[in-house]
Formats: sequence, structure tokens, C-alpha cells
Amino acid sequence: MKTLVVTAGYSLFDAKGQLNSYLAYLTEKNLTEKGHKVKFSDVTKDTWDVEREVAKLLWAETVIYIMPIMWFNMPAPMVRWLDEVLLYEKTFIITEEYGEGGQVPADNFMVVTTSNMKSSDLGKGFVLKNALHIDDVLQPLIMTNNYLNIRTQIPTFHADNVVAGDTTWIESAYEKHLSIHFK
Repeated sequence: MKTLVVTAGYSLFDAKGQLNSYLAYLTEKNLTEKGHKVKFSDVTKDTWDVEREVAKLLWAETVIYIMPIMWFNMPAPMVRWLDEVLLYEKTFIITEEYGEGGQVPADNFMVVTTSNMKSSDLGKGFVLKNALHIDDVLQPLIMTNNYLNIRTQIPTFHADNVVAGDTTWIESAYEKHLSIHFK
């Protein structure tokens, strides 16, 4: 399988972006050991080339996004990458029925996300009352993939409470998640 890993981990507040980088490393290690071909796009670097990024996206059979949740959305570098790489007549076309012109041949996608919220906070309080699952917070990215015709979502991996809490569980839980969903 050909997998594109798009990562957007960077330093902000108390978070240093290292966990997202480590999850990207674990992804590459796990998938290459299983014979997958893996390419990376680090969207936090200003050195990426739009045409090269489009080519990687069109090459991939699976796209894995690894990122922190920032203000209940993707971080700005991920949004910028999507804004610049999703090109009319290359990754999508306009069709009579809205959202049916995706041109990306990938079969599936997965979101790997880190946040300081606890999973137990979902569905509670005023801010998260309508977000019963982490995917409810990630709808912009999920809908964008669906728009591009990447319609099968591999279950999201959410590393929660990463700034204030214990993170020792994440490595083994993520490796288990990868082993379940990637053969």
C-alpha cells in the first residue's frame, strides 16, 4: 500500500510538537515493516512545493493526517496545505451535484490527533456538548476528504490530555491501533 503521511506538529504554548513527530515516526516504522511505501509531507515547513505535494497526494492509496487539534480545528499549517494543494482540475472538479467531483484516487484516510482535552470531556459542558466523539470536532478535515472522493475513514486515533496528563500509554495504544487497521 502507498501511504502519504501529512503531519502538522509544531510548538505552541506548552506543547512542543514532538509527540506528533513521534507518532509520524511510529507510523513510518510500523507501515514500512509491513511492506508499505510511505511518503511524508511536513506542512509546518515552508519549503514544500505545491506540484510535488499534489503528486504525492495523487500517488497515495491511503492518507494519514497527524496533527494537534487547534481551536477545535486543524492547525493553520494544515489548512494552508489544503488551501494550496487542493487544486481545481487536479484534485477536484465542479460537478452538478456538489461534492461529487473528487479526483484523488486514495481509497481511505485516517486522522491521528493530539489534544489537551480529555476524551471524557466530549459531550460535556457548553463548548463540547455537541461533540460526542472526537470526529465531531474533526468534521472539516473529514468532509474535505469526502469531497476529494476519499470516502473510507479508518478510525481516528486520539491522544488526549497530552499537555497536562500522562502520555506513557500513547505509544503502545497507537501501535495497537496501527496493527488492527493496517496489515
